[in-house]
Amino acid sequence: MIRSRHPQKHLTLALALSLGLPAALQAQTVLDPAWRVGAVNTAKPGFLWNYFQAPPNRGNTTERTESDLAGQSTDSSGALLANIGDPNQVGAAIGPAADANPTNALLRFEIDGVINLSKTDGGAGGYFPEDKLEPGVNFDPSTDGQSAEILTYLTLPAGETRMGVRSDDGFKCESGPNPLDVFGRAVVGERVGGAGELTFTVVVQQAGTYPFRLIWENGGGDSHIEWYTIKADDTKVLVNDLANGGIPAHRALASTAASVPYIKNVTPQPVPRQLEKTSRSVVITLADGAKAVDDASVALSIDGKSTPLTKRRQGASLTVDTGVPDGLRLPGEAHTAQLTFKEAGGSTVRTQSWSFYNLENLVLPATPVAKENFDSYPEATSEATTVPPGWVATNYTYRETEGWDLSDLTSDAYMNWVLITTDTVFAVEDEVLDNDKSQLVNGQPVANWMSGNLIFVASDGRKRNIPDPNGGPNISVGQIQFVTSAPFNLSTAANPVLTFSSGARLSGNKEQMTAEYSIDKGATWLPVIYMRNSTTVRLRPDGSFDAVAMCTETDLDQITRWPTPGVGPKGGNFGDMIAAPISQDLAPYFANRNDGVSARRVEAIRLPKASKQSDVRLRFTHAGSCGWEWGIDNIAFYDVPPPVSAEPKITQVAVAAGAISIQWTDGGTLESSPALANPVWTSTGNSSGSFTEPVAAAGAKFYRVKR
Repeated sequence: MIRSRHPQKHLTLALALSLGLPAALQAQTVLDPAWRVGAVNTAKPGFLWNYFQAPPNRGNTTERTESDLAGQSTDSSGALLANIGDPNQVGAAIGPAADANPTNALLRFEIDGVINLSKTDGGAGGYFPEDKLEPGVNFDPSTDGQSAEILTYLTLPAGETRMGVRSDDGFKCESGPNPLDVFGRAVVGERVGGAGELTFTVVVQQAGTYPFRLIWENGGGDSHIEWYTIKADDTKVLVNDLANGGIPAHRALASTAASVPYIKNVTPQPVPRQLEKTSRSVVITLADGAKAVDDASVALSIDGKSTPLTKRRQGASLTVDTGVPDGLRLPGEAHTAQLTFKEAGGSTVRTQSWSFYNLENLVLPATPVAKENFDSYPEATSEATTVPPGWVATNYTYRETEGWDLSDLTSDAYMNWVLITTDTVFAVEDEVLDNDKSQLVNGQPVANWMSGNLIFVASDGRKRNIPDPNGGPNISVGQIQFVTSAPFNLSTAANPVLTFSSGARLSGNKEQMTAEYSIDKGATWLPVIYMRNSTTVRLRPDGSFDAVAMCTETDLDQITRWPTPGVGPKGGNFGDMIAAPISQDLAPYFANRNDGVSARRVEAIRLPKASKQSDVRLRFTHAGSCGWEWGIDNIAFYDVPPPVSAEPKITQVAVAAGAISIQWTDGGTLESSPALANPVWTSTGNSSGSFTEPVAAAGAKFYRVKR
């Protein structure tokens, strides 16, 4: 059992298609010749190392790393986290760093050698011996919560260069016209999660020197990173190890043109998908160039509406914050933003537009339309009472320890979803009761997270190979459990919103936890949320989740399969656990969740097709080879109209891999017509804000969004 704790519009199409590729499927990236820089400063080989550390373990995600590097990470009370890194811990650097000023700022070191770093000076981990100590590392109280930004200029030959990063934990490597700018860089290699390695290829059409940015994080445990290239004979050599044929790296240019202000960070991140981390406001950090940003010139509109801003200047950085928006905002809803600013003196104006998800403000009525907190039933004592009356539980697993024993996760008591008390779950998996304390509901920390009873499911390492009843190869059986609720009456709710306390823990194995709803007594099902850990995330070129790939990829050794007489084994992919039709339309409903406290939160999702329905049922599934557990409590449905916003509008149209993808904001349903002269508008039936169909199927079509 394993238990682990957009570039600018002028970028080339080949590069744009490489953005956000998943770690397991990293492809080639073509670097635009326009990104080449001038001569390097030969007296300054190596790298800049910008360092931040704030234990304890706060998750292995790049969004956490970017937040650290921008000085925006906060504790559970909302206070900015201080950088506890040690400026006098030189390690591989050429000298100490200045003290962090302010206390949440980065420590800035210079490294003139290679990136072969760990928390053990002189160690021999990974591919290369003689590790050097990570500059700035602080061992008191631990090395957890590390983040680093590595900046350099790499001189690359024409053709392909294979690179690799071996690290504990995750990393992201980027290039672009200005990798410091959140909109001036593109991902060339990224791996999310614990220890591991990823190789990737960059293609250079014109030899020259290109800027690179590599960010790295250690959530907890071991700590190291190596950055290398791979020769034609598969020999590995560290970047900047010139004696062994490594590519040259320099930390400065011979001369630098006057820089212009840039956008250092945006929260929520400008990506068209749900992340694990949400934000209660839009926060943007601008960095001065040769001239400062004209603070008074900064203006921002969200969803077409001008937004008041709070501005805070710290030295050469300006942070602007929208504050908490009015009304209910849910992480799965898409938004658009447009930022404008100019330099002091008004000589340069920049306008930047983007779309994003992950804005959250849970403002809920005092009384739900319908609810279920499971407290009116006794704790389950047998399979007959494993779930409440009217609920139906099924599973595909095997008996590991016969007999009913709620103190033993391997017993029959945990083959299905089971109704248990919080006292019982505390004894077997107490982490389920530890929620994200930074999440607020109605402006207050979440109260009554889980109390009394809850329904609970666990994957405790049950896995073996069993014969296929249809005569095929043996079937790898893990643990998969389904539960369908009794009906909820939402006949009075015009704008239903579902909330529930979700005590989810998804480890680094192949696993999935999902929720769906039905308005026709279970004949068909609609998406609510599909939770996947970082290791099973697959992204499309536009940065959205690749729903089809995430549902159809197979791994017979780790994903549960189960026998179906007359049909053959099902499973082997996650799509068989989903009852809604598999298509790219499911992408907005996927959400990244991992094994950390930030995944244990109140989930809130609009259910538009449940409006005024008298029989609404929920379906929860848990699947994986060792996915740990999921506890659910305080299911509630509220009637909350969507906030008044600008008219619906299409924000992005892209053609890639033979398909057209359309995104829009502010509600409405996408319609299409074969012509604009005497148009015949036909609804696609899609109001999720994201739609994809094959170009061949689309033919000649025009699209609009209509409320």
